[in-house]
Amino acid sequence: MKQRVVLFLKLTGILSLFIFFIAGCGRRDVTVDMSVEDRFQRGMRMYEEENYVRAIDEFRIVTRQFAGSDFADDAQYYMAMSYFQRGEYILAANEFETLVNTMSASPLVAEAQYKLALSYYHLSPRYDLDQEYTFKAIDELQAFIDFFPTHELVPDAERKIHELNEKLARKQYENAKLYMRIRYYRAAIRYFEVVIERFHDTQYAELSYIGKVEALMERNMYNEANETLQGFLRQFPNSDQRSRARTLERRIISALSDEDAESEHNNGPAAGNTGNNEQSDGDGFESR
Repeated sequence: MKQRVVLFLKLTGILSLFIFFIAGCGRRDVTVDMSVEDRFQRGMRMYEEENYVRAIDEFRIVTRQFAGSDFADDAQYYMAMSYFQRGEYILAANEFETLVNTMSASPLVAEAQYKLALSYYHLSPRYDLDQEYTFKAIDELQAFIDFFPTHELVPDAERKIHELNEKLARKQYENAKLYMRIRYYRAAIRYFEVVIERFHDTQYAELSYIGKVEALMERNMYNEANETLQGFLRQFPNSDQRSRARTLERRIISALSDEDAESEHNNGPAAGNTGNNEQSDGDGFESR
């Protein structure tokens, strides 16, 4: 009797598993047969609910399985935006770039180009770190301005370029100040010149002019210092640094007068002219 009960239970279990298996095989995933429009709308619902991971999955299906459809560029854009909203800016930049490069006829190209630049803008670190993404952001913002000069976001792109240039200028300026502190004046001059030449529209250009003048004076290069100072006064007649510049000008005039007096006294050329008496440190930089 007990054996019959055990056998009955085994048969019942096997039958239940068989029925469950048959029912499972007969059930279909309704999303498999979704149309491209339904699939895209499903992705948009996920996006609007801020379920960006699920949204990315849906949009990727559209871009891969329905690449030639009218929804492909929209899906590509919102897939990129999903990464953007998650703060995954490198992935976002990659997806925006795909839209710009492979779907050039899309009306979303301008927005994608701007968001591509904005992705790199958000990746730009503080001034004292590597500035690879800062340069990329500037390049992409400039590309946006060049290709879409009448777009309403152009003024914002220009402001961001200026902001990023300020960061790059500060990096060079701080490097120059470092070399001034350790008395590597020639190296300091080079960094000041980078700011003057490449970032002339930033706040650090005026400071770099003054810094270059002071570095030249430390090297006894008073004629060159005076030329640099006069260039500063012409370019920035209303500068906040004008008072400091006038103080330096008086010192330069005094030093040049002393050189002239010494030259007349010795009946020969000025002995200490323009920085030929620098000392060199072990790294190849002049300390004077």
